[in-house]
Parts: sequence; C-alpha cells; structure tokens
Amino acid sequence: MKLLILCPIPVEYSACREVLALHDLPNLAGCRSGYASAREGELYCLESGPGKARATAAALLGVQRYGPDLLLDSGSCAGIEPGVSIGQIVAARECFEVDLAGTPFPRRLLPEMRLPSAFSFLPQQDIETLLRQAVEQGEAGCLQVGNQACGEFLIHSGQLREELHRVFRASAGNWETAGVFIAALKSSLPALSFRVVTDLGDRNALRDFRAQIRPRSRELYGYLGGLLESGWFARFLRHWSLLPSSLLASLPARVLP
Repeated sequence: MKLLILCPIPVEYSACREVLALHDLPNLAGCRSGYASAREGELYCLESGPGKARATAAALLGVQRYGPDLLLDSGSCAGIEPGVSIGQIVAARECFEVDLAGTPFPRRLLPEMRLPSAFSFLPQQDIETLLRQAVEQGEAGCLQVGNQACGEFLIHSGQLREELHRVFRASAGNWETAGVFIAALKSSLPALSFRVVTDLGDRNALRDFRAQIRPRSRELYGYLGGLLESGWFARFLRHWSLLPSSLLASLPARVLP
C-alpha cells in the first residue's frame, strides 16, 4: 500500500514530518516531500501550498512520481456545524467547492460543486464499519463525520457559517480539499479527508487559528499515525478493491459538468 498525504502549509507539513518520523526526499517541483515505511506499506507526504490550485497540482505531481493507492487530504479547518469544537477531527463524506458560484455566500447547491470522498462509493455497511473503527481509534468525541465546504475565503462571521451549513450541511470549511479530490478523481484514485478544527469561523477565527494550528496539527497527525499503524488504511483499500472496474473508470467524469 502507498499512501500520499497532502499538507497545505508549512506548519502542517512540519507537524506531519515530525510526528510520523518522515525522512526528507528531494523537493518535488518546489514542494517539500517526505517518506516513511509504514506497517503495511509506504507513506509519502507533500507540502502543497495553500489553495485549491496548488493542492491539485501537488496531488497530481505526487500521483505521477510516487504512484499512490490512496490520497489523503489533511490539515486544519474551521468548525461550521453547531456543536463542533476546536480540536475535533472531521472526516469528510463529501466536499463542496462552494466558491465555484463566484461568491462566498452561495444560495443554492450546484451539481458541479459536489465532490465525493472515497467513502461515498462504498456500500453503506462497509462505510459504517470503517467509520466505527476510525472513531474507536481516537479519544471519545474526537472524530466528527460530515461535509467539508471548500472555498478560498476566510470564514469569520456567523452569517457565513450558518449559510454554509444550511446549503451544504457542512461540518467544517477549508481551502484545499476540493483540489485534492479533483486530482484523485481525475486519476481514478480514492481520496479521503481528515481535518482538525482550529477555529469556529467566527470573529475570533484568525486569532484562534494562529493559537491552535501547531498543537492541533500534531494531534491530527498523531491520530492519522494511529490509523496507519492499526492497518485502517489498508482495510479501507481492501474494501475499495472490491468495487467494479466500471465505476473506477468513470471517476474522472465526476469533475465535469
């Protein structure tokens, strides 16, 4: 098994590198990269840079260079859903490219906005089993399953947070998940997203992000390291391998109108 982790910004990549004990590889088109041998395969990591375009480019470069079996979007996010708290990890069922409509206040969901995670393609029983195992890997209440709203703007008001939750049923929001999912779908590969909440998308969003990003990033990659060591990602890929080849061949069409 080969797993490729995408980390958007330096503090996230540095936490991943340290916590997962990565060895440095030569930079890939300017992106810092690292490698580690895992329990059931190999782990690669790339620092993509912020935003969807950089995330897509880095993910596609990583696919070409490392030949991963699974792409993993990681990093920080703003909590959107009522009740989500700083420090919770959000596993995405789906991602919505919310600024595709040209405004941070979308009034309706366009079909082109919807980008499914690899969970969406599995039978419901397999999804429930995998998510239960993922929940059990962390502390009580650590993992929240929900949608990611992806758009390149700062979520820093109650009005915007409420609108994103209303339209997309989003649990959290960030800038890069859509880019990683687009790269995976175009490559006919599965992609998952695990993000840690560093702020609540309110007037204190930027202050909280700056205070929380370092310690919460370490917690996130510690959790992902636990999933890796327990064989969770390998189990996920075994379920994925049972899907019909016709479905996998159709994945690139998911990012077209």
